[in-house]
Amino acid sequence: MWVRALLLLILTLGGCAVSDSLPDWMSDEAAGPEPLNYRFIVANALGSIVGGKGVDNRILEISSPRRVDTVKGATWMVCINALRYPSMQSRSYFAVFIQREKIVQSRVSVEIDRCESLTFSPFDWKLDADRPLIQ
Repeated sequence: MWVRALLLLILTLGGCAVSDSLPDWMSDEAAGPEPLNYRFIVANALGSIVGGKGVDNRILEISSPRRVDTVKGATWMVCINALRYPSMQSRSYFAVFIQREKIVQSRVSVEIDRCESLTFSPFDWKLDADRPLIQ
């Protein structure tokens, strides 16, 4: 009887120790600080984000990072607005998720990302790919 109680106590305390060591994926620490180098980070991964073949035929704009909570935890999301040139076909929006200065996911934007409602600035990715911020 006392062996069963001891075993239960060990399992209970062991579970507490494990829960204290698990990171809080929704904390600001999981996302890291706001990525100041986001233009450089995105520019250097642009081929895999929007598709390598059509990058040169698009006019691109980029949003500032904003903190969001995702399945992968707290991240910084940057949106890319792409307009095909010279055909001027409709815009495509892409969402890029960054944690601790690294892209953890990118995809075509979905409604929950709200990329269409953000403010964008011109994105000369060729220039930004060669200009990391010195911190």
